[in-house]
Amino acid sequence: MGAVKIKASNRSEWLAALSAVASGLLLASLFAPWEWTWAAGVALAPMFAAARKISERWALKYGYVTGLLFWLVSIRWLTHVTVAGWLFLAAYGALYFLPVAWLAHRWRGGALGFATALAVVWCGVEFLHGWLGGGFPWNPLGAGLSLWLPGIQLAEWGGVWLVSSLVVFANALVAWALAERRDWRGVGVGALLVALACGWGVWRVQRIQPGERSLRVALVQTAIPQDEKWVAAKVQMIYERLDELTRLAQEDPRVELVIWPETALPDDVRNSEASYALVAGLCTHGTPILTGSLDAALLDSGEPRYYNSAFLFDETGRLASEYDKRHLVIAGEFIPFERWIPRRWRDAWEWAESISPGEGSSIFKVGPSAIPLAPLICFEDILPYLARADVRAGARMLINLTNDAWFDEVAAPRQHMRNAVLRAVENRVPLVRVANTGISCVIAPSGKVTDELSDGGGRTWTSGVLWADVPAPADDAPLTFYARFGDMYGIACTTATVVWLFSAWWRRRQKKTENPC
Repeated sequence: MGAVKIKASNRSEWLAALSAVASGLLLASLFAPWEWTWAAGVALAPMFAAARKISERWALKYGYVTGLLFWLVSIRWLTHVTVAGWLFLAAYGALYFLPVAWLAHRWRGGALGFATALAVVWCGVEFLHGWLGGGFPWNPLGAGLSLWLPGIQLAEWGGVWLVSSLVVFANALVAWALAERRDWRGVGVGALLVALACGWGVWRVQRIQPGERSLRVALVQTAIPQDEKWVAAKVQMIYERLDELTRLAQEDPRVELVIWPETALPDDVRNSEASYALVAGLCTHGTPILTGSLDAALLDSGEPRYYNSAFLFDETGRLASEYDKRHLVIAGEFIPFERWIPRRWRDAWEWAESISPGEGSSIFKVGPSAIPLAPLICFEDILPYLARADVRAGARMLINLTNDAWFDEVAAPRQHMRNAVLRAVENRVPLVRVANTGISCVIAPSGKVTDELSDGGGRTWTSGVLWADVPAPADDAPLTFYARFGDMYGIACTTATVVWLFSAWWRRRQKKTENPC
């Protein structure tokens, strides 16, 4: 038997490997806990440049390495819930880096076309990643710019996807300059376009006017540990925490709405005498309360149906409005194909009953000015189409009720909030976030975080009350281009990407047919 020959990697492959690792780590550094916004301009450049210098096979391999490293690092907080899910989502998300790496390797045109094509394909795969399988548009590249307001203002035109394209366009120009060192005219034109987009963002931030009316809110963050939220022995403690913090919130006579977080109550408020009595008793102090709670209804068959809901109680304690969460978390709130799993198996595995999705937007009108607001529950604030649907339905303020106690104290809550910032910019309405634990804050239509609950030392993982005046646009305020036309840009980029991939596959197939040897 002959000896196995091992071919040593050449210098280009080693440099490409280092470039892939550098890009993966720089991409992850855009997001909490680091939030190095400066990295947005160079994060992808090493991987793009390396792909120009190595074979197609190695370009694809190292593109995958970049994606895998990015996802493993950026969503490491998921290991607090599931290690298997963390590994699966990282491996799956890395697949979307392959078309971009392939295009970076194959491009044969000039610098401007290179940057434009990569921007389009990146947006296409990023949009697809946020849509397929119910969608999980977590940490799109554009959200990494949320700390730098001028960089995210394009979202009012094409959503977060257009912001991502701007970042990729700039990175591609850097990569071209490093790898090709030619077509400097194209690089210069591209750099001018980036500068114009950023300059427009600076101008746009300064032009955004505060709303003509405002709502005085008190955000109640209860900070109930996740392992205590559904424990019978802790129910009284939860009631006492809500009562204490709400009475503190109502000490400000100007407060027009008290907001509690997602599933703030330990049961179903509609059918629980104790929970309803608590809410109604506090409302009679003259302040409406918006709270998250489970809800239950019986079908004609007698089977119960459960919802993750938001309820608005008016100042008399009457249930005035309600909303059922529309986009549910797979495995967390519902089990796929549950109807085909025998009941005895579900009972043996002690699976909780699945939550049912709501059917549409709900608009609550609050305060002397009857400001229309719309609730978003949990991760719904990272889904652009839901916030847009609410604004088109008439909402002029978005309220996110959430609970990030499942995860770590720093990375997940901060990433969640940074993703939500883009919803305010896309629709030019304020977004109020109320967390059980996480980050309770107010985000202005510019994307600026104007108020944030912390313990004074910067720690947001704490119980307390945040008071804020939230300006809101008029009911007849004009909608943004994005609110009117939605994800046209993302859909167009996805279509172009799919057509390009199919045509490239077809041409390769035809060549193999014509030259079978």
